[in-house]
Amino acid sequence: MPLSSRFIADAAKLFQDVDFSEARAGELALEVERLNTAVRTAAGSLDFDAEPAAFFAVLAGRTS
Repeated sequence: MPLSSRFIADAAKLFQDVDFSEARAGELALEVERLNTAVRTAAGSLDFDAEPAAFFAVLAGRTS
């Protein structure tokens, strides 16, 4: 799901009282989008009741 730089800038201001330039907010939007995609992909490979540590192992690229 694409995130806009405006969304990132607004969220940073609202939740952390931090101001980002439009350029930096755009860079962060790309980073957050990549991280979100990785987390969603990893979560999809586990059962809902899986051991929480397994999620971190999947994110790190390890399997047991």
